[in-house]
Amino acid sequence: MSREVKGQIHKVSKDNKLVSIQIKNKLEFFYLPPRFVKQFRKHLYSGVFVVFSCDEKKFKMKRRLVSRVIAFEKIIGNRYHRKFSYFDQKISRLNILNRINQYEYRLFLDLEMTLQWSKNQEEEIIQIGAILVDKEDQIIWTYNQFVKPTIINKVSNRTIEFLNIEKKQIYNGIDYQDFYEAFKVILLHYRPCVVIWGNNDKYALEKSYNINKVSPIFFDDDFINMQQVLKKYYNFNYELGLFTTAKIYQIECGSQLHDAYEDAQITRLIFNHFYHYAINQLNFDFKGEIEKYHLNH
Repeated sequence: MSREVKGQIHKVSKDNKLVSIQIKNKLEFFYLPPRFVKQFRKHLYSGVFVVFSCDEKKFKMKRRLVSRVIAFEKIIGNRYHRKFSYFDQKISRLNILNRINQYEYRLFLDLEMTLQWSKNQEEEIIQIGAILVDKEDQIIWTYNQFVKPTIINKVSNRTIEFLNIEKKQIYNGIDYQDFYEAFKVILLHYRPCVVIWGNNDKYALEKSYNINKVSPIFFDDDFINMQQVLKKYYNFNYELGLFTTAKIYQIECGSQLHDAYEDAQITRLIFNHFYHYAINQLNFDFKGEIEKYHLNH
């Protein structure tokens, strides 16, 4: 259970992990998780007005009973008799939508990688799934290919078992260069945002450029990480999986097969559900659904 807190900060600890606020003639203490320390440490000082939610349950820290901050709604500064906004969750939501809407096309992308036994051996992309759509979600182009590794001579049994595929599907796949050239044409022509789940696929692409000695064709500014989008938009601090999030939106997707094209499609469905609620300003109790499915950490 959580509660809302409104008030002026009385004091901030030297390590920025604790803030105190005078509430009903009583000084209460609140713990800031590392995410908030990193994001807001410059804006939290004595006299700043804050609105946030915190846990009802308290725990001991530095000989004090403290509540953990769950999410900030507003941070309003007050210096030299002037008020100014450091953070407003409503504006943060608007910025997310504005970033999405600046693109005419969306490319939903998912990759599967090798799982090698040796830590010294680079992992390589072995399956690529992608769906290119316009703003109306009309499909323009799809891609579903296995890719032969460039430097790995023998794909591990661990990889084959995890992906539930046959080795011949990989060894009969296309060369990395074929994938590279196909996507280069699409990205240059349509210039889409690239919607992914988590950052692993982005890092895998970066590694693949070095392995195959080619220039980047995907660029950081074009990636939209739906896992992070949901965290920021609905103001929670949990790492949710793709299929877990599909359940929250009541998307029928069966059991996870670790298939790149299927995962790209599920990412697309999650995006569409999120975007429908967000652009139409419809209420969706995402945090309530997390608790419903017993996913709250």
